[in-house]
Amino acid sequence: MTLQKMAACAGIAVGLAAASSGIAATAGAAAAGASVSAANAGPAASRTAQPVSRQDRMFMDEASQINLTEISLGGYMQAHATATAAKNLGGRYVRDHTAAQANLRALARRLHVTVPTTPSAQFKSMLAGVEGQKGRNLDVAFAKASVSGHQTAIAIFRKEEAAGSNSSVKAYASHYLPMLQMHLRLAKQAESALHVTATSNAGV
Repeated sequence: MTLQKMAACAGIAVGLAAASSGIAATAGAAAAGASVSAANAGPAASRTAQPVSRQDRMFMDEASQINLTEISLGGYMQAHATATAAKNLGGRYVRDHTAAQANLRALARRLHVTVPTTPSAQFKSMLAGVEGQKGRNLDVAFAKASVSGHQTAIAIFRKEEAAGSNSSVKAYASHYLPMLQMHLRLAKQAESALHVTATSNAGV
């Protein structure tokens, strides 16, 4: 073999070795990148796959009905209340519960949960009982229903805090619990302003 042919063969061998080394390095880097991507995706996947328990779903259903009821009742009182305390409280309910319902619906969409769009028969019955009153009796019925209704709502939200499974749903309950507690204080103040007693004829 001539020196020229030997040099050509050696050049080919060196080129093949370099190519093999480059392929191996590229494959190694790709494997390492895939491992990092998988590691990073793990926590995100676990967060998005967090289950929504029966308790979570029941809470979201009840919270939606509470919001819808307070929006409806508050709007009615804004238009028909005779006492300033009752009228102002109704306006507060509309503003606060409209925002709470919008956030609940957004959360429900993310979690693929269907929430009610109208109050249940039980809540509609309560609304009819209040709205059937006139004058001062309407204001008194509203104040009394507000106190008992918010006491019940607070218990529902506290139960989700303690027994819920999905962190996002529990966070919603924790975020809006102070709002409900404030509404309860305002409802009691309205009762006091209207001189509501245990024997008041509130019609509720």
